[in-house]
Amino acid sequence: MKHKLWLVFAVILVLTATTFFVVRSAEDKVTDRMLSQADRFAIPADWKLTRETVRPERFMCISTNPCPSLHRTWETGKELTADDITAVLSGVDFEMKADRPCKRRSNDIGNAAICSSRGNDGEFEYFFTVFSPGLGEPQIVGLEIRPRYVPD
Repeated sequence: MKHKLWLVFAVILVLTATTFFVVRSAEDKVTDRMLSQADRFAIPADWKLTRETVRPERFMCISTNPCPSLHRTWETGKELTADDITAVLSGVDFEMKADRPCKRRSNDIGNAAICSSRGNDGEFEYFFTVFSPGLGEPQIVGLEIRPRYVPD
């Protein structure tokens, strides 16, 4: 009887470990797919990556932040032109809609989001935002990718 209990315990342990690794592998594939989507954006080599936050896919995603999600921020080293932004967005195979022309308004004070583009590929939503710390100062760009939410 004692040997049967140990056998049942061993089987349960093996099944639990196998399930854990199968689920983790599936989660990692979703996260890797999201990260590969970020490579669609033609980020110039001279932009300096200043921040990257990757939230991987998880079976239990308990947070106000979606998972998987990615947020990257770059210092561009210059004021961007419309052509610069078009070039960065040229590699995506879906429409990125801009909310307005990417120009700092005369009444903006301090750090301001001067334009945003938004799009989705059916699976993920993409947010590309240009920030201006001040008039004539190099701009900062943010890219956020998160799962596309489709209400029921």
